[in-house]
Amino acid sequence: MRLEEIIKAIRINQVEELLSENFVDLDLDKIIIYAEYSISTDTDYKFFKSKRGLGEIIKDNNVNYEKLCSFRELDNLVHFFLSKYSKKDDDILVIEVLDYLDTNNN
Repeated sequence: MRLEEIIKAIRINQVEELLSENFVDLDLDKIIIYAEYSISTDTDYKFFKSKRGLGEIIKDNNVNYEKLCSFRELDNLVHFFLSKYSKKDDDILVIEVLDYLDTNNN
């Protein structure tokens, strides 16, 4: 799924509808969001359960995934950016989140 879809679910408080039954009962800190191949605005993202040894790059079904952040961190960032201006479009939030994570994770 696209990052824009995840951000929209956070914005309208429909996170539980977004998460499959494998993730709905987990603490948001335990759900890690990974980008298929590499992080960008146009890539698909997938959820993984946090576990020991989960690295920045993982392989699942012969596909490489790059770590974005935990669901909790994304939730906090979306609410932070919306607190500054609540009428931002989801696509703008995607860019702000990716820029923030890129700048602060290097």
